[in-house]
Amino acid sequence: MSRNPTGSKKRSSAIGLLAIFGFLFLWHLLAVYRILEIPAPWRTFRVFLTLIVEGDPVYQRSLIQMALASLRTVVIGAALGFLLAIPLGLLIGWSRDIKDGLNTLLEVMRPIPPLAWIPLAYIIFAKSGNTTFHVQVFIVFLGAFFPTLVNTIHGVRSIEPIHFEAAKVVGARRGHILRRVVIPASLPSIVTGARIGLGIGWMCIVAAEFVGGKMGLGFYIWAAYSIGGKGEEIISGMISIGLIGYFMDRALLELEKRLLPWHFA
Repeated sequence: MSRNPTGSKKRSSAIGLLAIFGFLFLWHLLAVYRILEIPAPWRTFRVFLTLIVEGDPVYQRSLIQMALASLRTVVIGAALGFLLAIPLGLLIGWSRDIKDGLNTLLEVMRPIPPLAWIPLAYIIFAKSGNTTFHVQVFIVFLGAFFPTLVNTIHGVRSIEPIHFEAAKVVGARRGHILRRVVIPASLPSIVTGARIGLGIGWMCIVAAEFVGGKMGLGFYIWAAYSIGGKGEEIISGMISIGLIGYFMDRALLELEKRLLPWHFA
């Protein structure tokens, strides 16, 4: 029996809408009956829209300005992470000698949470002239680097040996094999690693902005709590984080579909 893609997509959309309405209804009950000390959904969304259009009167900035500050840092940090992780992952995945030489170091550093680096990062960048910004970029870099690296290595190591043998039979040199075999075959894993890395980098910047930040969504959430635990403002910042993270992931997924149409066939 053939599947109906249109019908399946409609069912998925319906389930998604039901999940959203169910969540909002549960939130409403928890707020109205004071099961949890949280503001009601309608009050929160009213504040959310006000913060987007008019901004916060205390900080004289809108949620959009806060979000753009966070996005700028994430784009820079994640781009640096990708630029180092992808070529390094290709080399480690392709060369057993490089893998054996770097494996212990990388496996020791990989489990360290990016946020654990914050105190040391403030020492490292203390004389940089813009310490807080450089620390935040560094934390995002770490968050994006390791998922991209691991997935790139996995992508290369997963290539069937027959592809290398076929390339050698027709006289392909190592550089040609890298360009025509290794990179195309490992591209799905690389893009998946970039999606994961960008998501982790986005989470890291919000947490890094709690410490010493003066702009960004993380700073705003912590500031809203510090000046009186303003629940509507806190949740508005959280909603912004979730929406931006969702749209960034969707954008990368669409890019992946365009770059790798055969992968989704």
